[in-house]
Amino acid sequence: MKKIFIFCFALLTSFQLSATHIMGGEITWKCIKSGPDEGKYIFSLKVYRDCDGVQFLTNPQTIDVWNHPTVSTISLPYDTASDISPDCDVVNSGNGALDCITNPVGAVEEFIFISLPLDLPGVPPVGGWHFTWDDCCRNGAISNLVLSSPTSPSEGFTLRASMFPYIEPNTGIPVQTDPCFDSSPVFNESPKTIICTGYPFAYSHNASDPELDSIVYSWDEPLDWPPSINSVGQPYNPPLNPPPVAFLAPYAFNNPLPGNPTLDSQTGEISYNSTTSGNFVTVVRVDAYKCGQKVASIYREIQAVLLACPTMSNGLPNNPPTITPPVGTQTWNTVINPSSGLPSYNTTVNAGELVVFNVIGQDLDMYSATVPQDIIMEISGGQMATDYISPDSCENPPCATFVDNNNAPPPITNATIVSGVFEWQTDCNQVLSDAGCGTTTNIFNFLIKVYDDFCPANAITIATISITILPAVTQPAPDFQCVTQNLNGDVTLTWNHLPSVNSSTSYQVYGAPNIGGPYTQIADVSWPDEIVTIPDSIVQNGMQYYYLTLNSLCANTSVPSDTMIPINYNINYSNVNCYGGSDGRIAIDMQTNLVNPFYYYIDGVLNSNPVDSV
Repeated sequence: MKKIFIFCFALLTSFQLSATHIMGGEITWKCIKSGPDEGKYIFSLKVYRDCDGVQFLTNPQTIDVWNHPTVSTISLPYDTASDISPDCDVVNSGNGALDCITNPVGAVEEFIFISLPLDLPGVPPVGGWHFTWDDCCRNGAISNLVLSSPTSPSEGFTLRASMFPYIEPNTGIPVQTDPCFDSSPVFNESPKTIICTGYPFAYSHNASDPELDSIVYSWDEPLDWPPSINSVGQPYNPPLNPPPVAFLAPYAFNNPLPGNPTLDSQTGEISYNSTTSGNFVTVVRVDAYKCGQKVASIYREIQAVLLACPTMSNGLPNNPPTITPPVGTQTWNTVINPSSGLPSYNTTVNAGELVVFNVIGQDLDMYSATVPQDIIMEISGGQMATDYISPDSCENPPCATFVDNNNAPPPITNATIVSGVFEWQTDCNQVLSDAGCGTTTNIFNFLIKVYDDFCPANAITIATISITILPAVTQPAPDFQCVTQNLNGDVTLTWNHLPSVNSSTSYQVYGAPNIGGPYTQIADVSWPDEIVTIPDSIVQNGMQYYYLTLNSLCANTSVPSDTMIPINYNINYSNVNCYGGSDGRIAIDMQTNLVNPFYYYIDGVLNSNPVDSV
């Protein structure tokens, strides 16, 4: 009996040791679009832990797969771990920095696990395929949940994501997921976990979708883990298995923070103004819609740590920086959040416009009479260039760029004042899609973040910048190549596709008997055709001048092409008498009465000196 008691005590001790380290996480997936693993998926798991808890292991993690007929688990090897606690100035602020090694209480560490490329064949059912990861346990210091213990709660975590079927609008047929065709949304901002109270605050997880699917933000519920309800082996079926963790009044899943929090469903901006410190669990769900159909849901659960931060060494409170409204060639609208009183900014442009603006961050706080605070400016967004400089280094170029006045990329650091220049050459890629409906989201969000170097938590100000892109006013002229007319009177026109065209593009052919018109539309040709032959029965008597226009979902009209008249000719030829000989001949009888000379090509190579021509 004594041995059994010791064994049980050891299990209980081990359970308690693991009880206070996890703060949240997320699951996402990526569809590989090129290379040897094209058509396969890569899944990623991020786990956030409280550094004051038990060390999180780096052994491979397992995602459970629900409702799939052949795939039940996905293994994710360990990738990286990093301390995401605030960087700050210990000496001048007079306070210690949070650090997972030397000052772990309140510090946060991010663990990333990434799968190998894998196939996921089939079509998700209407209810979707679900991907979950669970573990124990939650932090006993949480302020907004009902927990079984303030020191060693048994309530755990279930992180989740879901993939739903997509019906091709033109055919009505569900699209197979092998090869893959869709990635989940991704979060472009690291979670804001450590924030000082006492001033209005706004932030966003800043999600975007690689295929430019429309996304919608919502609050959601934190889930328990299966062992807490003795449901190991039972199917994933929330809210029955696992159940949500109840909120402690006055908090709720859609009111998880003090200070009257609001969540903008379009931008994802969360705003509040709290004077209450504590540890608060939040869950944000992002749903992705392709052609109006929900195709993915991802969730980020994170525990926000609100601190009653100390004053600066001079006894004054540390204030957050300010950010100026964007100033540039566009007209910007300012929207004031009713909860925090903080502004966000939006503008609307047409595809093809160049968006340029300057923005300035400023913090007048001084550590002493001669020591100002250093402030840092950063930016994030799905359309940002990965290096902030190259306009082709994002999922859907052209990409936005952001540099300081010396063309240096973020993070932009300086004492008291920082500034940056945003530039984005928009085009039709941002409003068109290869999906059956041909459209994507046309709202793009960027977060400009300016923060100081105060310890233990930086004072942060974030400006949400929203750019809505409408179809272009007009498109460039079609690349009209040639028009010919045979002896039967049939007219053939050829052209090349411009790089910006897509499946919604169509070409209109116009003809007239005189160059001054009037012109009549005689054909409408859909992409991907680059040639059309118009029979003599449709060509009107005397019609000999032709031009093209195009339209698409990007713009209803285009600049007209050059006007051409048909080339009329006959071709006769004679073969060589013997292999390798040179007595073969091609005779081209040009019947069109044109002043300009003709050019002759053989296999695409210009023959600059034909022997003879008629």
